[in-house]
Amino acid sequence: MTAREIETTVAAGDDDGTIVRCGLDKAAVHPTVVIVGEDVDLAVLLVRFAPPIINVLFMKPGRGHVETKLFSVRQLQQLPFAKTILLLHNFSGYDTTSTIHEQSENC
Repeated sequence: MTAREIETTVAAGDDDGTIVRCGLDKAAVHPTVVIVGEDVDLAVLLVRFAPPIINVLFMKPGRGHVETKLFSVRQLQQLPFAKTILLLHNFSGYDTTSTIHEQSENC
């Protein structure tokens, strides 16, 4: 990835908060940031915490017969449920345990 000047960060384990936090930090200095992951918690956290003025995309890789999907977080934030997405996601039965913490980590 470095040959194409693409910066990557790999989070240890299932640390959705770190992934989202690092992506949002990078969005402050890059015109477009793509966060790749299979966990819908990433999209939920992005919809809730990404400032609407930045261009962040969420890519869910395809597997088998399922195609890769690319979502604009800005467009998702305009949907009617965006302001209550964390509450809706939590009550839907998913295990949303990730949050954005005031922690300093390398991104």
